[in-house]
Amino acid sequence: MVIMKYNKFTKLFIPPIVIFIRNKWLNFVYRKTSYLSTIGKISSSRDSLIVIGNGPSLTDSIRRFKDEIMAKDSIAVNSFCISDYYTEIKPQYYLLVDPAYFGDIDTYPDSLKKVVLDFKRSMIDKTSWDINLIVPDMAKNSWLLSEVRENPSIHVYFFNMTNLVSVSSEKLKFKAWDNNLIAPPTQTCLNTCVWLGIFLRYKCIYLIGADTSWIEQLHVDQETNEVYTIDSHFYGKKKQLLYADVEGKVPKKLHEELNCISRALSLYWELKYYADYAGVKIFNLSKYSLIDAYERRKEIY
Repeated sequence: MVIMKYNKFTKLFIPPIVIFIRNKWLNFVYRKTSYLSTIGKISSSRDSLIVIGNGPSLTDSIRRFKDEIMAKDSIAVNSFCISDYYTEIKPQYYLLVDPAYFGDIDTYPDSLKKVVLDFKRSMIDKTSWDINLIVPDMAKNSWLLSEVRENPSIHVYFFNMTNLVSVSSEKLKFKAWDNNLIAPPTQTCLNTCVWLGIFLRYKCIYLIGADTSWIEQLHVDQETNEVYTIDSHFYGKKKQLLYADVEGKVPKKLHEELNCISRALSLYWELKYYADYAGVKIFNLSKYSLIDAYERRKEIY
């Protein structure tokens, strides 16, 4: 309420020409940083989009909704392509936002190197239908894209991941998101999937496998103080130390990881308000999920 009154007050005393010049300058800054964005060229059915998370509950969701998933547009993330479900569902979109996929894998620990190489091999070998691979613009010259583009069925689109520009109002921010002049923080791949579905103006977005239960999987080693997680996905789980850098050299502190989780959950609420602004409905069909921003549903309509 205080912020609202402040904005009204400033509009009374700041000349319109100043606001006009400021907005033009911001528009110039946004466009200067978004010249690589090509996602506006994607054509969608604009009906329903199913966001396929990799949480442990995904197996249950696919068993329950497999026919509905195959009948609608879907978007997969990260290591989904290594599973047999990939060639069954044949998603229309695939999203990668983790910078680990686009860096110098020669500097990676063996475990991370295997994840990236397994993805590359599966994506290239298994994809026999047209799929839109969506990646951040910073990945334009990555080795991975040069490899996967050898498969003519994989069509690469870029989005502008800039999100550090200060925006004075929620409406202005949503308009900037609408044009990918900026984007929501790529806190998680599912956050970005939800934004993309709204950007493409799907009428309904359904989340499955969106457990988002990282806070329950966090641990601190009682002898070494190392922060680790029991990294759980539908294809298995393993103990994994948490690092602040891609190369796995800087251990992450517990409060840093908790801050990341908090920001991710907070962003789901921002995206809910963006969906309300755009007239898009979001439903969470995951059997288990800690996302409290979206209405729960048990059916896909």
